[in-house]
Amino acid sequence: MATFSWTNPVSGDWNTGTLWTPGAVPDATADVTIDALDTIGVYAVTIAAGESEIINSLTLNASNNLAGTNSNPYTGAQFQMDGTLTFAPGSAGLIDGSLQTYMVSDNGTFVNVGTFAPFFQGTGNVLFTGTNGFYVENWLQSLGTVTVDTKSIGEITGATPTIVAGSTIAPNTLFDGIYDATGANSVMNLGGALENLIVNIATLEGPPAYPTGWAELILAGQNAQINEWNGTAYVSLETTLTEIGRAGTVDVMSGRDYTTTNTLTIDSLGMLNLQAGTITTAGLDINGGVVQGIGTIANTVTNDGTLMVLAGTVGSTMTLAGSLIGTGVVEFDHDLKNGGTLSTIGGTLDVASVSAGQTIIMNGSDTLVLTAPSAFAGSISAEIGDSIILQGVTATSAIDTNGTLFVSNGTVPVAALKLSGSYANDSFTTNGSIITIGSASAVSNFTVTDTTTGMTTTTAGSPYTGPVSGITSQYITATSDSLNITATTPNSFIHTGSGTDAIDVSLVNGTNVLDGSTGSNFLVGGTGFDTFFLDDRGATADTFSTVVNFHAGDDATVWGITTADFTLNTYDNQGAAGYTGLDFSFTAAGKPNANLVLTGYTTADLTNGSLTITYGTTAAVGSTPGSTYMLIHHN
Repeated sequence: MATFSWTNPVSGDWNTGTLWTPGAVPDATADVTIDALDTIGVYAVTIAAGESEIINSLTLNASNNLAGTNSNPYTGAQFQMDGTLTFAPGSAGLIDGSLQTYMVSDNGTFVNVGTFAPFFQGTGNVLFTGTNGFYVENWLQSLGTVTVDTKSIGEITGATPTIVAGSTIAPNTLFDGIYDATGANSVMNLGGALENLIVNIATLEGPPAYPTGWAELILAGQNAQINEWNGTAYVSLETTLTEIGRAGTVDVMSGRDYTTTNTLTIDSLGMLNLQAGTITTAGLDINGGVVQGIGTIANTVTNDGTLMVLAGTVGSTMTLAGSLIGTGVVEFDHDLKNGGTLSTIGGTLDVASVSAGQTIIMNGSDTLVLTAPSAFAGSISAEIGDSIILQGVTATSAIDTNGTLFVSNGTVPVAALKLSGSYANDSFTTNGSIITIGSASAVSNFTVTDTTTGMTTTTAGSPYTGPVSGITSQYITATSDSLNITATTPNSFIHTGSGTDAIDVSLVNGTNVLDGSTGSNFLVGGTGFDTFFLDDRGATADTFSTVVNFHAGDDATVWGITTADFTLNTYDNQGAAGYTGLDFSFTAAGKPNANLVLTGYTTADLTNGSLTITYGTTAAVGSTPGSTYMLIHHN
């Protein structure tokens, strides 16, 4: 095979021989590389409409300019393919390189592409065809009509392929890649009559051999379609999809409706992400996974996972027109797909019938609308500033009695709502059908028990002044006394001194930073995204700290740790009774030992994709050097 490379960061047509090394246009045996070191801007290599090229393989931005394709703004090669690009018979048909490389085609045709690595955007009518097995490593986006009519689609596995009337029926599980129809009337067609490939996707899941990978289907437009060839015609994905499995995501965006006669199941670590119109199914089963967003869900939702109402814009509303049953939780604000945090603009959940197994967790500024208050049997955990609207009901009082909110119109009871959490210092004001949670006195954000002196106090702390988005209150102390600190409001930063301390945010949840500083500590997180800090810089004695409720999205940072200065060993089933787990043991000659236990975890979580460990150093500030650290992230 011959090697041809485009090494200058200049735009030009593929057929300009002087821009290639060795000074000629690539031939059918060519392994082509387009990869110039560029710090100026974007440059494009173009196969124009009407041109037809044959090569062996194509690699884009693989080594010289990998950083440029990941930068913002993008500085690297853009490949514009508006003609026909064919990979020679017998070749693997590889389009390789940086996963962020931008590749675009307007009415182009690709023949015998195999593995396809770049981000691809198709406008007009774009065709992928041929006898190679087509495999998307990254992102295939259609702004027009993109058709993948190949002999096979490598990401679709599961059942054994069969032949019916001369057509290949693909297996029914899509396990990798992003297939994206974005924009009004955009279409992504899978399978087709040219190569007789029937597609029947029932399950979407992430790659089993690649725990941190994922698969995603995006429908982002009023009439956006992902279609499958059934042997005689293209039918919508909704006709076959029944399950979103581990590391699978389906996005229904831009107000698009989603209609299916199937029950749609979302398994653990799967997600249905909505900015939708109306979702109509035979049933929506959240089987340990997540459904998040806004829109209307018309049918019964069985929630044995997490239902998330997104906020951040005025009018952010999720409406459940059918029954909500199961034993899961309903939360507000956090966009798990994009790592979002609490918003000061609340969301609205409008529900009808709700079973006793559901817990609805509000975060302040949120609204819960009960269209049929008598059919609400769930429990509510609300914060100051949240509102509950009882449609069809007039209320003059609402009183919390032993965890039940009794609502009355004069002396006539009109509703009884189960509450979870503590509302000892809160007031419930009524205005017609609206109940608002407020405070009867100044807001006490923290309860502090000094176990050295035996004294307990409450304090509002102070407004948070640090860089972490979503944090509102802080409590900072440098005392050497041992403290037990309980947050009574969400979104807190808590920093203790050198004592043996306990920090607990599990009663309020939200987004929190728990900084145990030096000493041995017991840190209890909540259901929101929490960050745990422990400090081993200049330790004078052995330390042993425990983290409880560590979950996906959380971080734990141990300051003062480097691979050069400390030896890290990990052990299972370590720690206090009832809180045993994965022990990170740091030892170094002449230095105190340090141990950090993640309750409920094992060493297997270091290799199954759950936990990721990285080391680093913060930037220096003036003459003050940066600090080394080890970061544990739950994926």
